[in-house]
Amino acid sequence: MLSSESKFYLLFSLFITFVVIGGFALHWSFNPSSLSRVSMWIGLHGTFSAAWYLLLINQIRLSSTGKYSAHKTLGKLSVFIVIGILVTGSVMVLEFYHRMAGFGVFNPEDAEARIRAGSFLGGVFLQWLIFLILYILGILNIKNQAHHKRLMIAAAIIMMPEGLNRAIHVLTLPSYSMYIFMSLIYTVLIFYDWKTKKRLYVSTFSAVVLFCVLVVAMNTLFKSQAWGDFAVKAINVL
Repeated sequence: MLSSESKFYLLFSLFITFVVIGGFALHWSFNPSSLSRVSMWIGLHGTFSAAWYLLLINQIRLSSTGKYSAHKTLGKLSVFIVIGILVTGSVMVLEFYHRMAGFGVFNPEDAEARIRAGSFLGGVFLQWLIFLILYILGILNIKNQAHHKRLMIAAAIIMMPEGLNRAIHVLTLPSYSMYIFMSLIYTVLIFYDWKTKKRLYVSTFSAVVLFCVLVVAMNTLFKSQAWGDFAVKAINVL
């Protein structure tokens, strides 16, 4: 029988998975024509991302039921999945950038377009960098179940914008809704730990700090002309 803590984290992981996958499903149901633009790399990235969330749910289930051998074996698969997410995602972003540049949205000759491109590129790659940092920290804390679990869940949370942003766009909510929603997600984790453990885990606190770094960077540095010029110059070299 699952403990109350195991039930909470299992349901929590199911919820964030539902939000991410539901965001894509909602987007495609309202914009079916967008399916025609799904390239091989987008499909692969989506497959690896979905595998990450499904693996997270299964890993929590396995550890909660004491099946540590299976948990350890499947944990090795996460390395392949993370590499797959980052590699396919990078190629996908390059494809998207060049398509948008062709449409003029990211026109490298237009200063305003370079800011838009820099904002997009900076936000995406910093998000993935934070994902990688949280994942590595989770691996380094593999013998500390409390920190390991929280860091892996935090890595899943930081990837939520991929699906969440699409749902927000379809529902015509303001763009800052994403920050509010994700802040509430972290608040739930903090509140649960404080209510049940009377403490704030450094792993959760670190994840919140990294999320704040992402939010601040997306609304300051990545919206500057200097960053836009640098990002566009760098990506056009590739």
